[in-house]
Amino acid sequence: MKKFGFTGVIATAFAAAVVGLAAPAQADIAHHEWVHDNQQRATTGQVTATFGNGR
Repeated sequence: MKKFGFTGVIATAFAAAVVGLAAPAQADIAHHEWVHDNQQRATTGQVTATFGNGR
């Protein structure tokens, strides 16, 4: 059982090193434009003022 414990410690350390050394995500202007082009937008009609009986 000691071998499994030691192997677990090594595996955990290796996983922590891989996660810790991973490069951060970098989004350039093209990504931001892509997100802006693909996100949903709500649109509404033009507001018009009517008085009286709608004339």
